[in-house]
Amino acid sequence: MLQKTLGRILGLALLLYGSTALAFTLIGVTEEELNPGNTVTDTFTLTTQVQPIAGAIRSQIFGLRRPGGSRQVTQVGGMQLAANDRSGTSSDASAAWGANGGGNPQSLWISSTIDSLENTFSRTAFYGATQNVIVGYDVTRSAKYVFGLSGGYEASNFVTQFNTGNEKTGGYNLNPYAAWLMSDSWTLDLIAGYGKFKTNQTRALGSGAAGNFGTIAVDSDFSSKRAFASSNLTNTANSGSWKLTSSLGYLWSKRDQAAYTENGFTGADVPELKQTSKQWNLLEEIAYGRGESETFFGARYEDIRNYEKIEFTSGEQPANDPTSVLLTAGWRYFGKGLTASFVFSGRVKQEQVKEHGFAMVLRMDI
Repeated sequence: MLQKTLGRILGLALLLYGSTALAFTLIGVTEEELNPGNTVTDTFTLTTQVQPIAGAIRSQIFGLRRPGGSRQVTQVGGMQLAANDRSGTSSDASAAWGANGGGNPQSLWISSTIDSLENTFSRTAFYGATQNVIVGYDVTRSAKYVFGLSGGYEASNFVTQFNTGNEKTGGYNLNPYAAWLMSDSWTLDLIAGYGKFKTNQTRALGSGAAGNFGTIAVDSDFSSKRAFASSNLTNTANSGSWKLTSSLGYLWSKRDQAAYTENGFTGADVPELKQTSKQWNLLEEIAYGRGESETFFGARYEDIRNYEKIEFTSGEQPANDPTSVLLTAGWRYFGKGLTASFVFSGRVKQEQVKEHGFAMVLRMDI
């Protein structure tokens, strides 16, 4: 009944639109088709678009711990942490670093990530991917304190099946970070980020004119700002060639979207939107290293504490599951003055959502 009523209201508005315009009547319009694409995708993409950025930066923080005369210690990966064996001491590390930069080593790094996301529930169904390219620089002082800055370009493209539409977003981000290497086993990091983005989206509504059926194209564009902050306490335990990494983290993110007007039928105004996410996560990862490389497998449990549910006025409802587990597997290489990482990831334990990712990180000492 509600769906029919909404259809009639929009049909009446179209009949009143312009004295010379053709009279259209919307047919078979569902509640979800009346929504712009971002009203659904925003619920799922805020955290998933921030995580690859924070993960790439965390890898650089741990990649700087390189003791002299022993294996390098690192935790590299687009989305997860790990650690290699550290047989040297802090003094070993200081001596090694002093040879390359007077005790204050510097590094340049580049990261490329791609993350695909799909929602399988018919009333909110969409699929697409987000890509990031990030370049960063950092310096380590006294073998304990890391200070860095990174920036990058981000682009995403989603097909919003629930409203026969498309959503494209692009923009830039700037991300300062710092860490305290408390001991050989414990590390505390703090990462922040800010970005500005532009979004273009389209959708289609079913219509009929004088008995001829077709669609009404609706398009819009708007700007948005996004900020995030992440902190993690990490412990690494070693046993021969095996390493176990445990990490407790918190990720806060926020998106402010400007108001905009849809073009194509009644010129509907969409108000500004403010969205906030607060996530706790717990990571466990095991790695096995031989020579200058290691393989690893990790699992991170994630819980969004203020999950924003999508609810329809009637009919079947989405799962709205705020918890999930992100699995990772990959390979790392530790060469002289160069670190490389290749990581695959997949999300499980979340109803109606499928996510897969790949990240590559290269770091060079300067």
